[in-house]
Amino acid sequence: MQHPVPDRLSGTVLEGRYELGPRLARGGTATVYRARDRRLDRPVAVKLLHPHLAEDAGAAERFAREARAAARLSHPHVVSVLDQGRSPDGTPYLVMELVEGPTLRRVLRERGALPVPEALDVLEALLDGLAAAHRAGLVHRDVKPENVLLDAGGRITVADFGLTRAADQHTGTGTVLGTVGYAAPELVMGRRVDARSDVYATGVVLFELLAGRRPFDGPPLVVARAHADGPVPDVRSAAPGVPAPVAHLVARATAHDPQDRPADAGRMLEQLRAVRAALGREHPTQVLGARPPAGNDPTEVLGARPPGGNDRTQVLGTRPPGDGGSTRVLGARHVPGGSTATEVLRPGDPTRALGTRRPERQERGASGSTDPWRPAVELRPARPLRTAGVLAVAALAVAAAAFLGWLLGSGPGAPVAVPDVRGTGTELAEQYLAGAGLRNVVVRESPDPTAPEGTVVGTDPAQGSAVRPLEQVVLIVSTGPEQVVAPDVVGMGVEEAGDRLADAGLEPGERTEVPSAATAGTVVGQEPAAGTAVARGESVLLAVSAGPRAQEAPGVLGAPVADAVRELEAAGWPVVVEEPLGVSLGVVVAQETTADGVVLTVL
Repeated sequence: MQHPVPDRLSGTVLEGRYELGPRLARGGTATVYRARDRRLDRPVAVKLLHPHLAEDAGAAERFAREARAAARLSHPHVVSVLDQGRSPDGTPYLVMELVEGPTLRRVLRERGALPVPEALDVLEALLDGLAAAHRAGLVHRDVKPENVLLDAGGRITVADFGLTRAADQHTGTGTVLGTVGYAAPELVMGRRVDARSDVYATGVVLFELLAGRRPFDGPPLVVARAHADGPVPDVRSAAPGVPAPVAHLVARATAHDPQDRPADAGRMLEQLRAVRAALGREHPTQVLGARPPAGNDPTEVLGARPPGGNDRTQVLGTRPPGDGGSTRVLGARHVPGGSTATEVLRPGDPTRALGTRRPERQERGASGSTDPWRPAVELRPARPLRTAGVLAVAALAVAAAAFLGWLLGSGPGAPVAVPDVRGTGTELAEQYLAGAGLRNVVVRESPDPTAPEGTVVGTDPAQGSAVRPLEQVVLIVSTGPEQVVAPDVVGMGVEEAGDRLADAGLEPGERTEVPSAATAGTVVGQEPAAGTAVARGESVLLAVSAGPRAQEAPGVLGAPVADAVRELEAAGWPVVVEEPLGVSLGVVVAQETTADGVVLTVL
């Protein structure tokens, strides 16, 4: 879980019950806030769909599906969904169990690869939660370290069922949902997705836990192609110390063919437990993020200080122990004998800089005054104040310049490179841009002759360009090939029809000559029909008149079927050949003329 961040919605109360606190996380589809349930007086997490997605019926439906799917699950390793509703502006939200602790991604970022026993502990809890979902007929579709949470007691839970689908529902749009780094080949290629796709993603997670990195890295399109084209490499190539049974478990889970993987998370869980038994030794459980019990050997705690030190928190600016702990008044005079006398200023005394030494009192000052408290040399107070003001302004200017230089140079305002998100879906592209620190994203649709509808074909600025986090990045999303309206070319000559189609952005396609009362060479039919929307560059089939056919069909009884057909078609008569016995000797034994042409019976 990320550190809380103030947000414009912090303090908002949803439906008179859920009071939003600081923002905890922001993903590609929703923002998560810490909140308080006023009715039950308990902390919760509220997940609000991004406003621009709330207007998308598909995104809103996926969001509602998350609520219905997760609410069906009651399991220690699955984050509970408690309620759902809509904000005053109609934005859908979910109310979830608040898990206080880091994500598995943060664990990997801070520690890198985990020891084999810890990696298997994490995987066992992850598979246990997924197995409950699979038994309920649900497929998560977005298993990754960001969606695995660890609370302070070490409990591991699976979250974010935003892409969940029932096992009998599948997409066929070709748009990849989920994170490409963990996407199964069938998900990348838009094929049927089932529980084995979650098994594949879990295998990739185990690879990362053991090796400290994913099997494929690079731009999203490169990673997607790597998953689609080839097998995941042996984890021992990246982590040679991994035992062979564990490496084989990774290989089975990430098999390219779904048929070669475990059937679901429950089956993979059984295989994992068998592997742990086959290792032939007990693995001490090291709970990630747990607080060690008093008096026991400390379990490794993320970010904890090594045992053995008695560190004290020292208030900045306080005097270290042993100095007597005495407080000295600024400007006080030190009285011989070890005490400190507080110097009291009398009314009317001249202004004096703190810490300056008071001149020794004289019977008469230089100015001739007999006042014993008047300094020997009189200073005009305006000059030191003016100097101090100038110095303060200069110091502030230097500090502001240094802060601005840091902000724009290496701080949060430093330029970042636009990642390559071509070939991904809109939601996934926004996730990658947000991961690079670019959240000011808008979508512009544009036709593309080759990219499927909904696929990102580029960005503005282009990928690799250096932009600052607050600058706007435009996602250029394909609407598919440009659509044009087929013109009406019936009644035109063949050449005129070809020119008319070319003017409309279409091509004249195959021509079929048919008998017709129209003049030979005249277009008498077209496919697709006039007024139909078709992709630019498509071909239009043309039916062209061959002239009027003979009044009577020529007789072809006893003729070979090939000669008979040729003679009838030359006379302008369509031919239908029937073989009632299913065996053709190639001889016409019957001929019948109908309104549609000539029917030949052949033996």
